[in-house]
Amino acid sequence: MESKTSKTAAQSNNGGQPADAKVAVQLCSLALDLNIVNDIGKLMPGWQVVWKGKPTIDDNYAFIAFNASEKKYALIIRGSVFDGFKSWDTFANWVLEDLNAIVMLSWPYAPTTQKPLIAAGAYIAFTNLLFMEDSMGSGKSIGEYLLTHAIEAGNSLIIAGHSLGGNIANVFASYFVQMLLDRKLSVSKVSLVTFAAPASGNGDFALDLDNKLTTAWHYENQNDMVPKFPCVAGLIYTSNTFAPKTPNANLITVTFNPKTITLNGPNLTLHDAYMAMAGIFAKNNYMQPIKNNYITFPTELNPNLTENSITDWLGQVGPQHQLNYYADFLGVALPVPVAKPATAAAAAAALA
Repeated sequence: MESKTSKTAAQSNNGGQPADAKVAVQLCSLALDLNIVNDIGKLMPGWQVVWKGKPTIDDNYAFIAFNASEKKYALIIRGSVFDGFKSWDTFANWVLEDLNAIVMLSWPYAPTTQKPLIAAGAYIAFTNLLFMEDSMGSGKSIGEYLLTHAIEAGNSLIIAGHSLGGNIANVFASYFVQMLLDRKLSVSKVSLVTFAAPASGNGDFALDLDNKLTTAWHYENQNDMVPKFPCVAGLIYTSNTFAPKTPNANLITVTFNPKTITLNGPNLTLHDAYMAMAGIFAKNNYMQPIKNNYITFPTELNPNLTENSITDWLGQVGPQHQLNYYADFLGVALPVPVAKPATAAAAAAALA
């Protein structure tokens, strides 16, 4: 999926990407590290964790890292947890936040001449982030800490996240930058970097974010389905994945059982299912912030997953969402490497 204002890998030299993006993808990979306070200095020398959030009831989580030699802070927002819908945390992240996009709410942190709306799920996660407590004892919220230590002290700041984390990074950045503008403070040292972020809101929300923060970079792997949700064009694109190659969504049939979802029936194709979702979300006008630096890039498909089955389709799209593809494009190594599944069984295990 591309737009007239997006950049493809052919148009944008990946080696020329900003240093903030390269640092951001590495820091995002540490969001799952349970011992990050102790580990970060070994995995990313020069960085230390200075604010560590207490996970919320919906398991949203973020941390703030600082590099003293570069005078740079980074707010890293974790993406969705997933355990096969075996826990409340997974249900909350995916159903209440990621997929809670039919209902949209008014976004107050924008000029009144516009009508920005964001997904109800994104608003839930943003609110959790706004009131998250620091487990390291600063007594400050994320916004208060960044205002004091980054902005007022003249340091630079990266706001970043992957997947749901990127979605919420967009929302938090919109709020935080508006707060700075209202206080007549400079936003010149603030940058935003997202990886595989679903769209947070409608066209007015995306345009407002583009207008008030030009130092933003958004990355999308063309074979990653998550950042295409819930934009109509993105869902239509997904409905034809990977046609004419296989596995082809047009040739994979699905059926829906009232209690469980069985993806192997004769009545409906995966293409039809995504087209139905596109119809549902058409009125919401979800858009990505593409005015500045929305960068898409191609990747290779797994040559071992070529059957027109939901197993091979999920085996292709699931791993494509991993951060290692984004790190590869940016030309950096992740502190903790992520292996690419070689077989359908390995891909299924990675998603379980």
